[in-house]
Amino acid sequence: MRERIVAAARRLRSGSGASGVTTVVLAVALVCTVFGAGALGRADEMSDGNVWLWSSLTGEISRVNGHSGQVDLVSRLPESAGDRVRVTQNDQYLILHDLDTGRMTAIDLNRMGFSGRVDLGGNGDFTLALGEDTAVVIDRRTGEVQPVDPATLQSTGERVRMPAPLVGGAFDDEGALWLGVPSQGTVAGVAASEGEVEVARTVAVADPGDDLAVSALDRGSLTVNRSDDELTAVTGTGDPVVVPSPIPLDDATVPDRTTGDLLAVTSPEAGRILTLSGIEGGEPELGSITVDLGDAGTAVPYEGRVYLPFAKEGLVRVYAPDGVEEQVVTVPDAEGDLEVEVREGHLFVNAPDSRSAVVVDPSGRARVIDKYAPPPGPGGDPAEPGSITDPLPAAEPPASDPGPDAPAPPAEGDGEDGGLPLPGLPSAGPGTPPRPEPEESEEPEEPETGEAPGAPTPVSHEAGDGSVTLSWSAAYSPDAPVQRYVVTWDGGRTTVGGDELGTTITGLANGTAYRFRVTATNRYGTGPAAQSAEVTPSRGAPAAPDWVSAEAGGDGTATVTWAPVDGAVDYLVSTQADPAADVADRTSTGTSVEVTGLRPGSTYTFSVVARGEGGVSGEAASSAPLTLPETELGAPAEVSFQVSGGTIAVTWSAVEGAAQYRVSPGGDGAISLETATVSGTSHSYQRTSGRCFSFTVHAVGSDGTAAATGTTSPASCVLDFG
Repeated sequence: MRERIVAAARRLRSGSGASGVTTVVLAVALVCTVFGAGALGRADEMSDGNVWLWSSLTGEISRVNGHSGQVDLVSRLPESAGDRVRVTQNDQYLILHDLDTGRMTAIDLNRMGFSGRVDLGGNGDFTLALGEDTAVVIDRRTGEVQPVDPATLQSTGERVRMPAPLVGGAFDDEGALWLGVPSQGTVAGVAASEGEVEVARTVAVADPGDDLAVSALDRGSLTVNRSDDELTAVTGTGDPVVVPSPIPLDDATVPDRTTGDLLAVTSPEAGRILTLSGIEGGEPELGSITVDLGDAGTAVPYEGRVYLPFAKEGLVRVYAPDGVEEQVVTVPDAEGDLEVEVREGHLFVNAPDSRSAVVVDPSGRARVIDKYAPPPGPGGDPAEPGSITDPLPAAEPPASDPGPDAPAPPAEGDGEDGGLPLPGLPSAGPGTPPRPEPEESEEPEEPETGEAPGAPTPVSHEAGDGSVTLSWSAAYSPDAPVQRYVVTWDGGRTTVGGDELGTTITGLANGTAYRFRVTATNRYGTGPAAQSAEVTPSRGAPAAPDWVSAEAGGDGTATVTWAPVDGAVDYLVSTQADPAADVADRTSTGTSVEVTGLRPGSTYTFSVVARGEGGVSGEAASSAPLTLPETELGAPAEVSFQVSGGTIAVTWSAVEGAAQYRVSPGGDGAISLETATVSGTSHSYQRTSGRCFSFTVHAVGSDGTAAATGTTSPASCVLDFG
């Protein structure tokens, strides 16, 4: 069952054996939020050189051909206009992470539909790493590494908990996810496959507690030790290569991912950029570039040169490894940050707060990109802004003539825009206004122009005997109420009112797989499609789950648990709120899920449905109503510990309103220690193994709810027994 991940782990493991990191079962499905967007084009057009770039002021993401420097598709993301959005992509999936709100959205480029979403919150330190066919959500603050389905963003396996905090988080070309663990002084190679993750290689690169930065390489990783001024490269299965730095590295930075043989470390305090080459050949060679780094960002190496962004000046200076400045790349009218990243064989410089970007090819030639330029029309000519440039069919075409029951083309005037609400992802549907000018942001109370709705993601399903019941979240539509939702599938189409968030499709063939797409329409047009997973109607549904219960957690969360059901492949968890609230459904293959985005003081009831093969669903079972507490607890101001012989004494400062405290051990010694919930402000452990420790303390309220944030002690190591 785990052959692929075990094989990957064997490739990663060093001769010293596996990691001592503890793996715990945290079956938590991630909560989803709407992230509206427009059409993205067909998946077969996603080829090498195509990269998506974000424009914050207009709320758009543009697909750029790296070879020509031209925009060929544009999509509107009105919910994230003005926000910082991190874009992660491969040839199959596009993941958009709104760093200000915590919303994360997945787009399946094979089927061209919005397929998943998750709300991670805006206060954490989350990042997403996307491999060839797997995705991993990393909570760098808590040290949790969660494998997720890149299409749905739902959890797919056990979560690995590593000693917090973590640094870095990117895949190398061999499929290893590299993370730094400063409290342990190690770098970890994580194998991810078949929906599971496993720490497969752990390499000591520093003293425990040293300040580290990590960049994943094409093969292995580079660790910058800011405490000891050392660079450590881990490649293959041999010993790490340690290179002393000739300059202080107190504030040094590296990109999360470095492509190519040339490595670069930016040290602003020293006013120099260190270059490192020859690692793979076993003969590392250091170079140095002296430059005023006062306003500079992190240097990015590409094709034997170093690219250093200066956001205030709107330019990137290009250096040879010997320090000679070779070129200046100017981003016209750039404002705000400059994002420099190597993707698809090119280097891209994006100014998310302006219309400009630059693509640099391997020879060093730079092309300016106008992200606001209209993409070409069907015949190759420029299209008018807001027109559909790459429409998809209204449904996946059947293998043969669908017959008289197939949906007929809509009559003229079907919809406010007079056209068919496309189930694909139109770039900017009819009725979508021209791109706004940010300096004229004041809108009237009832605007004459506005946005079409976003995608009603996610679309959940429950299959029955010849039927499928669908449900979805309300589409984002701030400029006008949603008038209707249109559901299409291979062989059919139905419409429901704008205040309805579900429907039941009957007359389906048992044993036949269906995929449903849902679009929303308001007075300004039709938005993009959200799509369901494949679902197969059939008889023989699983039974209803027993023992459904819910427990409040911190920061607007609740954990729902239930007993396993024979024949269940996964479980659908729905939330009902009082007062009413739009909380998206989520799925889990385990018997527990964490629901986030809940409001303190509100009351929630959670329903669980077991689903068998093909999505056939049984009866729902519900929890008792759960009211979230109003009071949010803080974190202890200080946490410390002392080791005396075999006893570890942990102490912390009191938190107002706390009834108890939850103490969680970390470090290699934590493998023999358990999380404890105690009264008072101290707790003692008896150590039996390990020599490195840290402890995290969360306050717990009188209702048993733990605070959202805790405090972690400094990590330190002690002598072994004896």
